Amino acid sequence: MTESANEPTYKVWACDNMVYGPIQESILLQWIDEERIVSNTWIHCGNENTWRQASSIDSFRERFTNLKHEATTQKWTPATGENVHAEELRQFDIFAGLSDSDLDQFIRFGELLEIPAEELVIKKGDPGDAVYFMLGGEVRVQLKVNFDEKILGVIKAGEFFGEMAMFTQTPRSADILSNKESRLLKLRSEAFLLLIKQIPSLAGPVLFAIARVMAGRIAETNDRVKNQVAAEFIWR
Repeated sequence: MTESANEPTYKVWACDNMVYGPIQESILLQWIDEERIVSNTWIHCGNENTWRQASSIDSFRERFTNLKHEATTQKWTPATGENVHAEELRQFDIFAGLSDSDLDQFIRFGELLEIPAEELVIKKGDPGDAVYFMLGGEVRVQLKVNFDEKILGVIKAGEFFGEMAMFTQTPRSADILSNKESRLLKLRSEAFLLLIKQIPSLAGPVLFAIARVMAGRIAETNDRVKNQVAAEFIWR
């Protein structure tokens, strides 16, 4: 048996939502150096039979530390049962029917963001590629109107945001800034697709719950617009 045959093998969930592999570790390391694989690329480890983000795999972690494209003002790490606890998700109504085991699996598909106060979390115009769950802290939705910054709302622990743009694949419509130190669980759209593919029994209830919240928000917006139109009609 050759030395290359003894290498661990991996599969890559690429940005085109295709799975490539099996790939030997030496090739994967080369792709990291070429920046074809970044820290949050999903990798299937053949010896563990599990999907993990590239930077959470011990043999690749050091490879990312000196890459320029990994620099960021936000502190983020792959979410695990050690840095995000199932109990933190219990504050969200959409997770009420899930077991601790289900929540632990769900957490593994996310990224933990730890944001200092007055930090930009999302910039208007950014790609709508993720949904954010507020584990702790508080953020505000802000929009510049005629050179004035207008606060459109405040999002607190136990609430989530960003799902509309993620599902419609449209740019972000406003800035999101932290009012205080905050912890967020970020799930990218490709992570949701991977969740659907790998654990459909878990993805189904979560997506249904998110869709129900989205429908409620749309209904509230429709009622508000209808009331505004009715008021204008009465006064005219």
